[in-house]
Amino acid sequence: MTAFRTKPNSLSLQALNIHSFLFIFCIVIVGIFLVIPLLFLLFYAFLDNNGNFVGLQNFRFYLSQESLSASLKNTIFVSITSTCCGVGFALIFAYAILRTNIPYKKILYYIASFPLFVPNLMYGLGLVYLFGNKGILTTLFGLEDFSIYGFLGIIIAQSIYVFPQSFLILYLGLKSSDYRLYEQAKIMGISPFKSFLHITLPSIKLPLISAILVSFILCFTDFGTPIIIGGGYSVLSIEIYKQIIGAQNLSMGATLSLLMFIPSLIAFVILKKVEKRTQSISTKATHYRIDSNPLRDSIFFILASIPILIIIGVMFAVFLASIITLYPHDLSLTLRHFLIKSSLDGIETLSNSLIISLLSAIFGTAFTFFFAYLYHVNKNAILRNIANFLVLLPAALPGLVLGISYILFFNQPDFKLAENVYVVNAFYWLYGTLWILVACNITHFFSVPSLSFRNALCKVDCELESVSHTMGISRWSMFKHVYIPLCLPTILENFMYFFLNSMVSISAVIFIYSASNKMAAITIVHLDEKGYIEEAAALAILILCINLGVKLLYDFGIKKYSKEKS
Repeated sequence: MTAFRTKPNSLSLQALNIHSFLFIFCIVIVGIFLVIPLLFLLFYAFLDNNGNFVGLQNFRFYLSQESLSASLKNTIFVSITSTCCGVGFALIFAYAILRTNIPYKKILYYIASFPLFVPNLMYGLGLVYLFGNKGILTTLFGLEDFSIYGFLGIIIAQSIYVFPQSFLILYLGLKSSDYRLYEQAKIMGISPFKSFLHITLPSIKLPLISAILVSFILCFTDFGTPIIIGGGYSVLSIEIYKQIIGAQNLSMGATLSLLMFIPSLIAFVILKKVEKRTQSISTKATHYRIDSNPLRDSIFFILASIPILIIIGVMFAVFLASIITLYPHDLSLTLRHFLIKSSLDGIETLSNSLIISLLSAIFGTAFTFFFAYLYHVNKNAILRNIANFLVLLPAALPGLVLGISYILFFNQPDFKLAENVYVVNAFYWLYGTLWILVACNITHFFSVPSLSFRNALCKVDCELESVSHTMGISRWSMFKHVYIPLCLPTILENFMYFFLNSMVSISAVIFIYSASNKMAAITIVHLDEKGYIEEAAALAILILCINLGVKLLYDFGIKKYSKEKS
């Protein structure tokens, strides 16, 4: 009996050691591509451009220059205004979809999600084509004195940018409301408006706060919108771009990056506290039953149509720009803009984006799933706490900050420790290759897939582990034949998440691409800077088509999986 008990224990200890070793290895990998570059960013913020330690001098210089410090004030003001507009319309839209009898709900829902499939600079392109100096509406209505560039343009474009994210958060919040409260309010003679104030708003308080914080972070760290339609309006992301690309001042770029990171981190910490307080849905809750009210439906249909018409208008303007030869001089239709001949890289940047996004999706999905699995089977509190920190950190990290940290770390062939003492950078070879873009994308979007995989793995019956040990089934067999099949929908979902985000990402990779691996979203920025708005629009349309195609394939795969499972 003693021998029988000892053998399983030794095998269990061996398996635990292997899994702990693999978990530590994965943590080290994440640390190399996330923590170490950020530490270099922090270090460079206290150096001058010659590498001399200057303490807080960079921060003092920034705050003392009115033209520079204005960018921080402008960024905060723009972010708050865009957040209010985007979240406000998202709340109205979500309420109209779930609480009224407006027509075409499914169509409106799908149109509202369109901005998720394009680079956010596409909204700026559309607004320029509509309201620019020779824009369609500018010419049609004689708005020569009106300018879309600057504050107003950024507000409109960023409101479109945050609208779908806010809508989805508020949609889920409203969907989980308990109709019994509204029934009691009706019996007591409480008006619908008072019910909204005293029942609806308190019930979605936490989702509403989440939508506000998520939108603020997105607006505060946005780079694509200001670079296209910002004009001379100074915001923090553009100042960082100027310091790195224009002035080649890495130290000041690192300083401004830290200033951008701090508000994002504060907002993210508040967001996580809000999410912890989110209550689960009661099993006794009943679905909301919509009463007949034609006047209410008409009002909400008009209000819900405003953001939809703006999205359609902007998207359609970009599509027109891509097929019209040269507005307003030559209105003939053409497809030659889709050849992207004005860029030295041509259409090749789109194939680069496809390759890099596919690699990011494949390796990102595989690594995050394996990382979440090791977290699931490993019970070491210290390792799990470190893993929690590494998973949450990228969610609070602006793409620009991550990109600059990659320059500072991976672009160094060696590091000076003392006089005539250098350490070779073993990861220097990555710089200038497509693999650094893949690594940056995986790191940038690491948080959401990791957390979703954890949730999926937690739903797997715990008894399966003990049964597998009893039957002598190895953990590798369990991983291959149980965990992967059960988590397949989540695996497909996160594959799509990595791919779509990598296709539209700009801020994280704008500083680390090379001539041989430039991505399509970056080419859009360069084409717009050179005045080739038609080709920039064509490239944006191609990205939209590819992303929509991937989404359709994902929906088809999920439906097929559900049918086979049932």
